[in-house]
Amino acid sequence: MIHKFAGRADFSVASVILFLVLISASPLRAQEAARVDAFGGFSYMRFNALTIGYPNDTNLYGFNAEGTFNIKLWLAVTANVSGNYGSQMSSYHFMIGPQYTWRRDTSNIFVHGLFGKAQNNVSIVQPTRSGFESVGRSFGAGFGYDHDWRDRFSIRVLQIDVFHSDTFKKSQNDARVSTGLVFHFGHIGHHRKL
Repeated sequence: MIHKFAGRADFSVASVILFLVLISASPLRAQEAARVDAFGGFSYMRFNALTIGYPNDTNLYGFNAEGTFNIKLWLAVTANVSGNYGSQMSSYHFMIGPQYTWRRDTSNIFVHGLFGKAQNNVSIVQPTRSGFESVGRSFGAGFGYDHDWRDRFSIRVLQIDVFHSDTFKKSQNDARVSTGLVFHFGHIGHHRKL
């Protein structure tokens, strides 16, 4: 019994030490960044279609685009637009929110919160109409990892977002995974002294 608690205590202590090292390493992060980052790429969404009457969740494929305005080296505002498509269904998100970025010499890790609208379209032919559309509020959170490729380009290796949307008078919880290229414009910060 004592060994169980000792193992948990060691893990907790190690977690706290790792957290403190990461926090203290913040001054060592890159001291410059682009003023604006523009991302474009492929996205996959797992859409919670059970809530609107489908027998299974649906896989949707499409695009994800973001514009990020860096206010400070670590704080930014991100605008996000995505469209995902599948058999007889499409889903769009129009979102905006704050983003926090940990900058390193050749990579960035970010987290963001997004708020906005979701638009879902279902193409089921009925005698009086060819489909249904619903627009509702949406909010979510996500994180990602960018790796520098060139001075003005980075590769977004991975971005994962989860959303809660209210459309068709139902709530959906969806997950989206994206990858693509990030283009950098402008400059903020200063060069580090060697």
